[in-house]
Amino acid sequence: SSHTYCMRVVSDDVELEYELQGEGPDLVWLHGLSGSLEESRPLCEALSAHYRVLWYSTRGHGRSTAPAGRLRYSYDVIADDLQRLLDHVGFERPLVGGGSHGANTALRHALRHPGRARALLLVAPGANALRRPDRLRWALVRGQMTLAARRGEPHVVKAITGIDPRTEGLDPVSQQAVDAARTHAMPALLDAMRWIPDQQVVAPAALTTLELPATVAAWDKDPVLHPIAVARRIAALLPQGEFVQVPKPAEMGPAGSQAMVAKLVADLLARS
Repeated sequence: SSHTYCMRVVSDDVELEYELQGEGPDLVWLHGLSGSLEESRPLCEALSAHYRVLWYSTRGHGRSTAPAGRLRYSYDVIADDLQRLLDHVGFERPLVGGGSHGANTALRHALRHPGRARALLLVAPGANALRRPDRLRWALVRGQMTLAARRGEPHVVKAITGIDPRTEGLDPVSQQAVDAARTHAMPALLDAMRWIPDQQVVAPAALTTLELPATVAAWDKDPVLHPIAVARRIAALLPQGEFVQVPKPAEMGPAGSQAMVAKLVADLLARS
């Protein structure tokens, strides 16, 4: 299958690393906070068996540029990065999907650039999708990351992946996750994790204007980062929104998660 990997200057000196693989309907996958191109690789390579898949690292993540300052991490800027990449690779009307922060990016992009996405797949939208996050709760999450950073790179990798990179003889899947986490510039990632979640992504009322097929999937018992109530509300606000409850990725494992996303994509394309 065809395969493109490169860095691309997008705007104001920001370079984004991206890949384009496979043939078939156009599909974009957007990773979550602390994810990256490499973290998304297993999923996107699996999807590229049936689709032409574009995926990349958000600014401040992976090998993409990390600009300094809150304004360089607004969701408007992040949504416009996506728009410029779509133009760059020639995606006219792709299905745009993402998890967590990636789902939030897809929502903001659909409002800022109406008509560009063919359909939306929103997996576990972040808690800040419809309103600014609870300050105290988010401070706890951020505090854990800051503490990990002070203790050194292995601790940050463990905070992101749940895997201690110092463990002897990691299995290939775990090793891939560790290697992906190590593509981040750690101070940059801390900046991104400071600024990106600390904003409201979309105005709830605005979602009622989005006329495109959308699937919102989420799991239960993840109230701080991915509240299922937020996912249900987004699905209810979107005129063509459908809500699907799915198991937690940790319960499905990597292969199960990939199969789940592949099924959601296929079902969504069938109605778009």
